[in-house]
Amino acid sequence: MRTSRASKDTAKVLQALSPPARRQTRSSHALSLLRDFAYNGGGPAAASISDDDTSSLSSVPTVDIEDLLEPPAKRRKSALSAPRKTSTRSSRRVAERPASIKKELEEKPVRARRVPARKIKRESGDYTVEPPSNWETMYAMVKKMREENPTAPVDTMGCAELYWRASSPRDRRFQTLIALMLSSQTKDTVTAVAMQRLHTELGDQAVIIVKKEPDEYKWKPTEQVKDSTLNLENILAVAPERLNELIRTVGFHNNKTKYIKAAALIIRDQYDSDIPSTAPELMKLPGVGPKMAFLCMSAAWGKHDGIGVDVHVHRITNLWGWHKTKNPEETRMALESWLPKDKWHEINKLLVGLGQTVCLPVARRCGECDLAGTKLCKSEIKGLVSRKRNTRLISFVDLPENIKKKIFEYVGLLRPCLINISFEQVRSKLDRGLCSRPNEQRAPRGGWTASWTSFYEGPCDHPKLPIEVFQSCQAFREDAGALFFAHNRFSMLLYSKSDFVTFRTSMEWGMHHMRYLHLDLGPRDNRFLKIAPGVHRTILKMWVDFCDMSRTQMPSLRYFSMKCKVRDLEVACKLMCMMDPFPALFHCAFHLGHTQDDDIRPVIKRAAWRLTDNLPNKPPFQFSRLPKEIQLMVLEEILLNRSDPTLQPSDCAPGIITFQDRKRSRIAMFHSLTCCGTCSPLKAMCFCYARQTAFSTSCTCFSSPLPYFLVSREFYENARRIFFTKNKFAFVEEDPEYMMRFLHYIPTASTLLIQHLSFKFPVCYRSAPRTGPRSEDATMLSWSVLRRFIREHFDLSRLSVKIVDLGLKGAVVYSQENRKRYLRKLLFAFSDLAGLREFRVYLADDHIFEREAETAVLGPIRVERKRPGVPFISRQYLESVSV
Repeated sequence: MRTSRASKDTAKVLQALSPPARRQTRSSHALSLLRDFAYNGGGPAAASISDDDTSSLSSVPTVDIEDLLEPPAKRRKSALSAPRKTSTRSSRRVAERPASIKKELEEKPVRARRVPARKIKRESGDYTVEPPSNWETMYAMVKKMREENPTAPVDTMGCAELYWRASSPRDRRFQTLIALMLSSQTKDTVTAVAMQRLHTELGDQAVIIVKKEPDEYKWKPTEQVKDSTLNLENILAVAPERLNELIRTVGFHNNKTKYIKAAALIIRDQYDSDIPSTAPELMKLPGVGPKMAFLCMSAAWGKHDGIGVDVHVHRITNLWGWHKTKNPEETRMALESWLPKDKWHEINKLLVGLGQTVCLPVARRCGECDLAGTKLCKSEIKGLVSRKRNTRLISFVDLPENIKKKIFEYVGLLRPCLINISFEQVRSKLDRGLCSRPNEQRAPRGGWTASWTSFYEGPCDHPKLPIEVFQSCQAFREDAGALFFAHNRFSMLLYSKSDFVTFRTSMEWGMHHMRYLHLDLGPRDNRFLKIAPGVHRTILKMWVDFCDMSRTQMPSLRYFSMKCKVRDLEVACKLMCMMDPFPALFHCAFHLGHTQDDDIRPVIKRAAWRLTDNLPNKPPFQFSRLPKEIQLMVLEEILLNRSDPTLQPSDCAPGIITFQDRKRSRIAMFHSLTCCGTCSPLKAMCFCYARQTAFSTSCTCFSSPLPYFLVSREFYENARRIFFTKNKFAFVEEDPEYMMRFLHYIPTASTLLIQHLSFKFPVCYRSAPRTGPRSEDATMLSWSVLRRFIREHFDLSRLSVKIVDLGLKGAVVYSQENRKRYLRKLLFAFSDLAGLREFRVYLADDHIFEREAETAVLGPIRVERKRPGVPFISRQYLESVSV
């Protein structure tokens, strides 16, 4: 039957209005039939879900493992997932549609369409690539956002940051290449863990011990003082199993072990033990692709021959619509065709950091991106509002003070060493990160004339101060300057008017924050300061100006020390009187001469007390009203833990007090005094009071307890009990008559309190030994008198006696066998001190006899228990000798 034209037009209209037919399989058709019988089966149909997103873009092996995570499948929803309404159709006629009403549309401004990079054919026949529209605006906004918040892992643990700061340039380039090879399919934090193990454990060929490694690591360049073990030679020498164990935290570590060993052989044999200097040669190494090659050229050699493109760069540039590429290699060629070459180096770190913090592979944070709302990013997810959008970004000024200090220590603006303003520009500066000056005590300078062994000598070899950072902005200059001047210790030479002008002009902008200052005042050439015209008058006037400046411009000064050569009492009094304008100090120290002057020392002592607000004219403190236990604690702090300056540095320990004539003249070369280490508030030089005209409020050298014994009867009893009970007393001479002269003047009530008594026999004798046919008998008789005095005037049940003999040490004056025979006879004689609490012997030349001598005094049962240490000998050395 022939169809009419009207029926054909009606069929076309119905076909256009009906939804498109969906393809159904047998299973889906059966499910649809079952669904019709379900409860509410005739309701709205569920929206269909189809995965139309691409899979992971990790086609190049040099990627991070966090980039392999695929984004969630997108769901297409028709009409915003609104339920479809079922329409009833009449088989005979079509429902009449309402007539459409034509509305006037408002004219909107036409927005410029985003255009990706495209090729344009010139008239000459060649092609040129036009960059994407608005790319410069997008690049600048993202760069500013990354600079304001550099918190991505790539900023601190990227492959370009994992080299060892103390290594040579050749080793640094090799370390950068190894870091890039390890970074494939691995997080930056995990790569940092493996690199740290290679830097510190690669040279150790010990037995492999599997230990738990942290999942993440914080890279600490400030701790890189020693040389790194990661170099070409160690990689060639290490066994593959050991190398595989060190890098086992990274992805595909088995293959990377093979690649690293093979690449090291090629570098040694073909490239003179240095990494190749061109990208094509780098790509010939096993396991190195284009991304690694170009990043290595940029980070190791400083040559920007290409762009290192990983999945972050590939993904983000496609999301922005800059181009439509299928893999990172196509993205690299597309970017290099139009991106300016001066941005080839920074674009990788820029977009990788953006991909790690904001534009994540999964759940992008479009609301936190500066491009949000600008309609520049075509892949922006609408409707996301950042919680931090209206908040101001955190800057250095907003950080806590402890974080600022750590940053300053890292960049070198905070030092543990004294900063000498006069020599800062001319001193040697080695880029070691930390000063190489050891902490042990140093020998005195000057040979026979030197008298002290102290901590405070030796130049500083820190790198130069990076003061250029103070020119960044005014807010940073004010905040960082306060931290810089408040926590560093400064030193200055004031030998002329020009030195004072230099100090004032260079430190004026931060002087009101300064807390630590040491001055070396006086004429040049090590001359004494006098009241005389010329340079002496200039220095005194300069000192007056400095004292006035300290009151007005240095209100925060709390730790001050000064050195000046003075031998006239009038000059010393004038210097101290000029310091009246000084602010109140916590600690101060003065050094006016290398020889002891009993007239000048009281002047500087009173001035130090006045500057620290400790003069005796203050109202007396009611010490007696304190609780008894508090009084005893204060006395222990005053009378104990004092350093004896007459002991050698190796023997000096808090709590050991020696019986000896402290005013006896000694040869400084052999018997120099030992600094306590606390006398200088700024660790500048030694200010201990013995044998020099100096005084320090922080010195802890031993001083006579007599002033505390003379306060009152009750104070005397408390101080005497603490002093004699808690301290350890020692004789450093071998003459028993010399010892008796000391013990004879100590009351029996005090000797009964002594619990520790030691006898140290020095190398040979410090004084001339007795000679003659019966000299040994006379010495033994003197020892018997001393032992009898100990039995009668000491409490043996509480007394511990220790005898330390340092031996002859190669001396040819005495026979070693005769010396052993004499010491054995002497130690056996100590058996008459039965009832001692402890008896310990150390014999440098006769260790075998030690146990026998102790058994003779204490008995075999008490000797078998744990043996205590002995003074002047370290416990580590005692354990090595016993073994």
